[in-house]
Amino acid sequence: MKQVLFVRPGREGDARVWWRESGSLQVGELAGWDDIATLGDHALADRVCLLLPASEMIFRRFTLTGKRLRGQAASFSWLAEETVIGDVDELHWTVLQKRGGDVDAVAIARTRLADWLTRCADAGLTVVQVLPDAYLLPETAGGCTLASAESEYWLRMSPPGACQSDAQWLPLLLQKGAINGVTCYGDAPAGVAVGIQEAWQHPLLLIQAQWEACRISLLHGEFALRAGSEQSRRRYRRWLLAAAALVCCLFLLPPALRGWLLVQQENRLQDEMMQLTQHHFPSLRQASNLKYHFGQSVKKEKKGLFLQLEVLNALRQRVPGVQVNRIEYDDRSQRITLLVASSQQRALEQFVGQAEAQFTFALQPVSTVAPYTAMMTGTWK
Repeated sequence: MKQVLFVRPGREGDARVWWRESGSLQVGELAGWDDIATLGDHALADRVCLLLPASEMIFRRFTLTGKRLRGQAASFSWLAEETVIGDVDELHWTVLQKRGGDVDAVAIARTRLADWLTRCADAGLTVVQVLPDAYLLPETAGGCTLASAESEYWLRMSPPGACQSDAQWLPLLLQKGAINGVTCYGDAPAGVAVGIQEAWQHPLLLIQAQWEACRISLLHGEFALRAGSEQSRRRYRRWLLAAAALVCCLFLLPPALRGWLLVQQENRLQDEMMQLTQHHFPSLRQASNLKYHFGQSVKKEKKGLFLQLEVLNALRQRVPGVQVNRIEYDDRSQRITLLVASSQQRALEQFVGQAEAQFTFALQPVSTVAPYTAMMTGTWK
């Protein structure tokens, strides 16, 4: 049997909360429900057996026959109408056991059960089972089982019934219920005749054997999905967030990556431009708008590479059909290399002829079909 975490809230809002792992002999205690969130990190927080005070529930035995036996849940509220104060249609019924036509059932207000489940969910606890607390005490056949729990007593009666009571009301309660035998765990209350006296044990320890044999839960019908809904909802939320994050990454990552690459490329070009500017114009101090200042400096410079570039530009204007696609300059050998292109091969030869007065270019064809491209390598005369 899988382990669960027993959680038993008190009857009052500020009453102590008991908790225990199934199979453990240690019972934990919280000062009140406000501290219940501390159990949200427990290893069994997703498998909680909520033990609600039996005094908040109604126990009844019904005798059903024929169609009522098959549709018993719908009949309980109607059968209990004369013995229950309040709106019986708001009761959530659960069958405890059947013996022929006799059915023992327990009821709790729907709003009350929903409130407890919501409180547990808000505290990070996933409830997988809800049971009346005192109903799980060891059964005394034809009699009553008492277990002291601080200032009150838990009662388990046979036929099935359970509640909590103060010690002063127990004699009257047992007398009215015509209880024939009493088994008491702990000190017997005054005025109660005890048939069997047992050593005191905490009620959360006494319920272990009965819980292991129990196959019922108040989580059925409209509450059937509540047992796993919060856990499933949390899982669904996590998957949904993960899927949303993945979709966002798929949409945003490529543009972000392209933007990052463009920024890196821009920074690299900026650095290269700065190095080029410092190499040719060491006296230039501007660190921004380098393209403009570099162009102005080139216009003022009338020697070396910049004079050659000015001459080449003038030559290109004389032969309009020629395009200069790339210029390379070796500073050590002062050799200049041009990659030129034209739709007519004769235009390339004409461009070399125009440059003979200032350059010693050698023409090396690259493409023999239009558009014709060639490498021109030479030096300044």
